[in-house]
Amino acid sequence: IELPALSGDNPLGFLAALGVATALHQTGEKGIRLSWKRNVSWTPSVSGFIGDKVSLVKKLADALKGQTVSDKSESERASAQKESDQAKKVLKAKIDEIKKRKLKGKERKLVWKEEINPLEKVGDKLRVAWLAKLKEAVPSPELALGDSIDCTETEYRSFSKEFLNKADRVKRLSVDMLSAFGSDAAVSKGRIKSTPFCFSSARQKFLTTVRELLKKVREDRIRKTLFDQWNYSDKRHSTRWDPLEVRHYAYRANDPSPEGSKTVWMANLLAYRALALFPSAPVKRQLKTTGWRLKESKKERDVFTWPIWEKSIGVETIRSLLQHSELAQKSPSLEKLMPLGVCACFRSERIQVDKYFGFSPAVPV
Repeated sequence: IELPALSGDNPLGFLAALGVATALHQTGEKGIRLSWKRNVSWTPSVSGFIGDKVSLVKKLADALKGQTVSDKSESERASAQKESDQAKKVLKAKIDEIKKRKLKGKERKLVWKEEINPLEKVGDKLRVAWLAKLKEAVPSPELALGDSIDCTETEYRSFSKEFLNKADRVKRLSVDMLSAFGSDAAVSKGRIKSTPFCFSSARQKFLTTVRELLKKVREDRIRKTLFDQWNYSDKRHSTRWDPLEVRHYAYRANDPSPEGSKTVWMANLLAYRALALFPSAPVKRQLKTTGWRLKESKKERDVFTWPIWEKSIGVETIRSLLQHSELAQKSPSLEKLMPLGVCACFRSERIQVDKYFGFSPAVPV
């Protein structure tokens, strides 16, 4: 089954194609294989699925929806989060106020102990209460980490143990997603370092975006995402993995931010599911993620590199191919990858425009 709307030279299109194969594989469809064909762009095809386009779309919709969340659970989550967020604001305001006093030495430590520490304890208590309510209001367990991938190492370990106890060789989605998110051995300022795929900002929270996308799952939206040309009619709730969503104010007559982002919801959700194929691991105090090369100087940027192949291969083979060390080199050699069936490679940079992150247009490497 060809998926003509997905393009392999677009990071979102590539990840969405992987998401299709991964989501089907996780439902027990073990014969699923993915290949690419060169048309105007590189177009993916799924093989090994017993059924037509209609049944494929239905299968994906069922796989993506996750578990149902009751209105009561969602209401309690929202209430607990409001209290936790308010505690954060109070703490920040107090810290800012103390900084203005310009205290030093013992006096500063005393004031911090008497005025900040109690607020921190209240905030920690409310955060625990919020995470408990969040856990009951998420359609997929890994989304219980918070609004974004910024949990503490203790919280991460707790989730890891719980997911591992429930996982097996087939039902391991939450374990794979947690492995993609980060590691409790790569921590910064008390929080785990997150995968470079996480394009969170002050106004946009990665896991909250995914939770909202899960509410949008419909068969007609999936069908259009896979088989019709994208019209970018969906507003907000974007992972920002499509270079077309990066809008530079300098090249426009007016500020694009009030317009809000325009995206393709189901492409983003399918791409999110592909993260199960991109595990992260701590290396020399850094978090290294499959497919990424992190910048080594201020003049460089983090880059994501991915391969394209023409022969049909299964999900586990794709997982292995994505981890090939050549893809993380400064100048990957296609000649070294061709014996593995790779016929093209693309690379996008992680860039920042104003307060938002995004991908640059892909270039062949």
